[in-house]
Amino acid sequence: MQRWQLVVAILVVAASAKVTLSRSDTQGDEAPDFCRGAPCPPFKVISKGSTYELREYSTTTWIATNVSSGNFEVAISKGFVPLYRYLQGNNAAGLKFDMAKPLLTRIRPTDSSYSSSGTEYTMLSYLPDLSKATAPAPLSPNVTVVTSRKQRFYVGVFGGFATGGSTLNAALRLALALTTDDVKFDKTQFYYGLYDAPTRLFGRHNEIFFIPLSDESTTAEL
Repeated sequence: MQRWQLVVAILVVAASAKVTLSRSDTQGDEAPDFCRGAPCPPFKVISKGSTYELREYSTTTWIATNVSSGNFEVAISKGFVPLYRYLQGNNAAGLKFDMAKPLLTRIRPTDSSYSSSGTEYTMLSYLPDLSKATAPAPLSPNVTVVTSRKQRFYVGVFGGFATGGSTLNAALRLALALTTDDVKFDKTQFYYGLYDAPTRLFGRHNEIFFIPLSDESTTAEL
Protein backbone atom coordinates (compact mmCIF):
# COMPACT_ATOMS: atom_id res chain seq x y z
CA MET A 1 0.00 0.00 0.00
CA GLN A 2 1.46 3.36 -1.02
CA ARG A 3 1.71 6.29 1.42
CA TRP A 4 -1.10 8.28 -0.23
CA GLN A 5 -3.35 5.23 -0.04
CA LEU A 6 -2.64 4.86 3.67
CA VAL A 7 -3.51 8.52 4.32
CA VAL A 8 -6.77 8.26 2.39
CA ALA A 9 -7.55 4.94 4.05
CA ILE A 10 -7.35 6.43 7.54
CA LEU A 11 -9.56 9.36 6.60
CA VAL A 12 -12.10 7.28 4.68
CA VAL A 13 -12.45 4.75 7.47
CA ALA A 14 -12.99 7.54 9.99
CA ALA A 15 -15.60 9.25 7.83
CA SER A 16 -17.31 6.01 6.86
CA ALA A 17 -17.87 5.08 10.47
CA LYS A 18 -20.89 7.39 10.46
CA VAL A 19 -22.48 5.95 7.35
CA THR A 20 -26.01 4.64 7.89
CA LEU A 21 -26.87 1.54 5.90
CA SER A 22 -30.12 3.03 4.63
CA ARG A 23 -31.88 2.56 1.34
CA SER A 24 -30.87 4.68 -1.64
CA ASP A 25 -32.78 5.76 -4.69
CA THR A 26 -29.85 4.96 -7.02
CA GLN A 27 -31.62 2.03 -8.67
CA GLY A 28 -35.18 2.14 -7.40
CA ASP A 29 -34.94 1.74 -3.61
CA GLU A 30 -31.56 0.06 -3.38
CA ALA A 31 -28.08 1.28 -4.21
CA PRO A 32 -25.82 -0.99 -6.27
CA ASP A 33 -23.57 -3.32 -4.30
CA PHE A 34 -20.49 -1.32 -5.29
CA CYS A 35 -21.76 1.60 -3.18
CA ARG A 36 -20.93 -0.59 -0.14
CA GLY A 37 -24.01 0.57 1.74
CA ALA A 38 -23.17 4.27 1.44
CA PRO A 39 -25.31 6.89 -0.33
CA CYS A 40 -24.71 7.06 -4.09
CA PRO A 41 -26.04 9.55 -6.65
CA PRO A 42 -29.25 8.22 -8.24
CA PHE A 43 -29.04 7.01 -11.84
CA LYS A 44 -30.74 4.75 -14.33
CA VAL A 45 -29.10 2.66 -17.04
CA ILE A 46 -30.20 3.84 -20.50
CA SER A 47 -28.33 1.27 -22.59
CA LYS A 48 -25.37 -1.10 -22.50
CA GLY A 49 -22.44 -1.58 -24.82
CA SER A 50 -19.94 -4.40 -24.98
CA THR A 51 -17.83 -3.13 -22.06
CA TYR A 52 -19.69 -0.07 -20.82
CA GLU A 53 -23.12 1.36 -20.09
CA LEU A 54 -24.86 4.67 -20.64
CA ARG A 55 -26.24 6.07 -17.38
CA GLU A 56 -28.50 9.02 -16.72
CA TYR A 57 -27.92 10.72 -13.39
CA SER A 58 -30.41 12.92 -11.59
CA THR A 59 -29.54 16.45 -10.45
CA THR A 60 -27.04 16.24 -7.60
CA THR A 61 -24.96 18.46 -5.32
CA TRP A 62 -21.24 18.08 -4.65
CA ILE A 63 -18.37 19.77 -2.90
CA ALA A 64 -15.33 20.31 -5.08
CA THR A 65 -11.70 21.33 -4.82
CA ASN A 66 -9.05 21.95 -7.47
CA VAL A 67 -5.60 20.42 -7.19
CA SER A 68 -2.40 21.03 -9.14
CA SER A 69 0.13 18.21 -9.15
CA GLY A 70 2.34 16.38 -11.58
CA ASN A 71 1.53 13.11 -9.82
CA PHE A 72 -1.88 11.39 -9.85
CA GLU A 73 -1.45 9.73 -6.46
CA VAL A 74 -0.34 12.97 -4.80
CA ALA A 75 -3.30 14.82 -6.34
CA ILE A 76 -5.76 12.28 -4.91
CA SER A 77 -4.25 12.60 -1.44
CA LYS A 78 -4.13 16.41 -1.52
CA GLY A 79 -7.63 16.78 -2.92
CA PHE A 80 -9.29 14.48 -0.40
CA VAL A 81 -8.16 16.38 2.70
CA PRO A 82 -10.18 19.64 2.28
CA LEU A 83 -13.27 17.67 1.23
CA TYR A 84 -12.93 15.41 4.28
CA ARG A 85 -12.59 18.43 6.54
CA TYR A 86 -15.79 19.91 5.13
CA LEU A 87 -17.62 16.66 5.85
CA GLN A 88 -16.22 16.68 9.37
CA GLY A 89 -17.66 20.13 10.14
CA ASN A 90 -15.42 22.68 8.46
CA ASN A 91 -18.44 24.50 7.05
CA ALA A 92 -20.52 27.52 8.04
CA ALA A 93 -23.07 25.41 9.93
CA GLY A 94 -20.50 23.20 11.66
CA LEU A 95 -22.44 20.16 10.43
CA LYS A 96 -20.93 16.72 9.91
CA PHE A 97 -21.93 14.59 6.94
CA ASP A 98 -21.67 10.91 6.12
CA MET A 99 -19.18 9.83 3.51
CA ALA A 100 -20.95 9.11 0.21
CA LYS A 101 -19.75 7.27 -2.90
CA PRO A 102 -18.10 7.74 -5.31
CA LEU A 103 -15.26 10.17 -4.78
CA LEU A 104 -14.91 11.69 -8.24
CA THR A 105 -11.79 13.15 -9.83
CA ARG A 106 -11.98 15.07 -13.09
CA ILE A 107 -8.89 14.45 -15.22
CA ARG A 108 -7.83 16.38 -18.30
CA PRO A 109 -5.35 14.20 -20.22
CA THR A 110 -2.62 15.93 -22.16
CA ASP A 111 -3.49 14.16 -25.43
CA SER A 112 -5.98 11.77 -27.03
CA SER A 113 -3.70 8.79 -26.42
CA TYR A 114 -4.21 9.23 -22.66
CA SER A 115 -0.52 8.89 -21.98
CA SER A 116 -0.52 11.54 -19.24
CA SER A 117 -3.16 12.80 -16.83
CA GLY A 118 -1.76 16.32 -16.89
CA THR A 119 -1.35 18.48 -13.78
CA GLU A 120 -4.81 19.94 -13.11
CA TYR A 121 -7.43 17.91 -11.24
CA THR A 122 -10.82 18.57 -9.69
CA MET A 123 -11.95 16.28 -6.88
CA LEU A 124 -15.60 16.05 -5.86
CA SER A 125 -17.59 14.45 -3.05
CA TYR A 126 -21.34 13.84 -3.28
CA LEU A 127 -23.72 15.57 -0.82
CA PRO A 128 -26.96 13.54 -0.68
CA ASP A 129 -30.30 15.29 -0.06
CA LEU A 130 -28.83 18.79 -0.35
CA SER A 131 -28.95 21.52 -2.98
CA LYS A 132 -26.51 24.32 -3.60
CA ALA A 133 -28.90 26.59 -1.67
CA THR A 134 -29.19 24.32 1.37
CA ALA A 135 -25.62 23.00 1.63
CA PRO A 136 -23.65 24.95 4.26
CA ALA A 137 -20.97 27.20 2.82
CA PRO A 138 -17.40 25.86 3.02
CA LEU A 139 -15.02 27.66 5.37
CA SER A 140 -12.04 26.73 3.21
CA PRO A 141 -11.49 29.00 0.20
CA ASN A 142 -10.35 25.91 -1.71
CA VAL A 143 -13.74 24.18 -1.47
CA THR A 144 -16.90 25.10 -3.41
CA VAL A 145 -20.44 23.70 -3.61
CA VAL A 146 -21.43 22.77 -7.17
CA THR A 147 -24.50 21.40 -8.93
CA SER A 148 -24.58 18.66 -11.53
CA ARG A 149 -27.86 18.85 -13.40
CA LYS A 150 -29.43 15.74 -14.91
CA GLN A 151 -26.91 14.37 -17.34
CA ARG A 152 -25.65 11.23 -18.99
CA PHE A 153 -22.30 9.47 -18.85
CA TYR A 154 -20.69 6.54 -20.58
CA VAL A 155 -19.30 4.45 -17.74
CA GLY A 156 -16.68 1.71 -17.74
CA VAL A 157 -15.47 -0.36 -14.80
CA PHE A 158 -12.02 -1.53 -13.78
CA GLY A 159 -10.72 -3.27 -10.68
CA GLY A 160 -7.67 -3.29 -8.46
CA PHE A 161 -5.91 -0.40 -6.78
CA ALA A 162 -6.12 2.57 -9.12
CA THR A 163 -2.87 4.29 -10.02
CA GLY A 164 -2.22 7.02 -12.52
CA GLY A 165 -1.24 4.43 -15.10
CA SER A 166 -4.12 2.03 -14.53
CA THR A 167 -6.65 4.89 -14.56
CA LEU A 168 -5.31 6.21 -17.87
CA ASN A 169 -5.31 2.68 -19.32
CA ALA A 170 -8.93 2.20 -18.26
CA ALA A 171 -9.87 5.53 -19.83
CA LEU A 172 -8.12 4.54 -23.05
CA ARG A 173 -9.94 1.19 -23.17
CA LEU A 174 -13.29 2.90 -22.73
CA ALA A 175 -12.42 5.55 -25.31
CA LEU A 176 -11.46 2.87 -27.85
CA ALA A 177 -14.68 0.93 -27.19
CA LEU A 178 -16.77 4.07 -27.68
CA THR A 179 -14.86 4.99 -30.83
CA THR A 180 -15.35 1.46 -32.20
CA ASP A 181 -19.09 1.83 -31.62
CA ASP A 182 -19.00 5.22 -33.39
CA VAL A 183 -20.11 7.00 -30.22
CA LYS A 184 -19.46 10.74 -29.89
CA PHE A 185 -18.02 11.80 -26.55
CA ASP A 186 -15.86 14.49 -24.98
CA LYS A 187 -12.28 13.25 -25.31
CA THR A 188 -10.72 16.22 -23.51
CA GLN A 189 -11.70 15.12 -20.01
CA PHE A 190 -13.02 12.20 -18.03
CA TYR A 191 -13.93 11.35 -14.45
CA TYR A 192 -12.42 8.67 -12.26
CA GLY A 193 -14.80 7.25 -9.63
CA LEU A 194 -13.29 5.83 -6.44
CA TYR A 195 -15.64 3.59 -4.42
CA ASP A 196 -13.39 1.64 -2.07
CA ALA A 197 -11.05 2.56 0.75
CA PRO A 198 -7.50 1.19 0.40
CA THR A 199 -8.31 -1.19 3.27
CA ARG A 200 -10.46 -3.23 0.84
CA LEU A 201 -7.93 -5.57 -0.74
CA PHE A 202 -10.13 -7.63 -3.07
CA GLY A 203 -13.16 -7.07 -5.29
CA ARG A 204 -12.39 -3.41 -5.74
CA HIS A 205 -14.64 -1.30 -7.97
CA ASN A 206 -13.46 1.76 -9.92
CA GLU A 207 -15.22 3.61 -12.73
CA ILE A 208 -14.39 5.86 -15.68
CA PHE A 209 -16.96 8.42 -16.88
CA PHE A 210 -17.05 10.09 -20.30
CA ILE A 211 -19.60 12.78 -21.25
CA PRO A 212 -21.60 12.16 -24.45
CA LEU A 213 -21.23 15.04 -26.89
CA SER A 214 -24.79 14.56 -28.10
CA ASP A 215 -26.24 15.09 -24.63
CA GLU A 216 -27.49 18.67 -24.30
CA SER A 217 -28.04 18.25 -20.56
CA THR A 218 -24.35 18.07 -19.71
CA THR A 219 -23.87 21.80 -19.23
CA ALA A 220 -23.40 21.88 -15.47
CA GLU A 221 -20.95 23.13 -12.87
CA LEU A 222 -19.61 19.64 -12.25
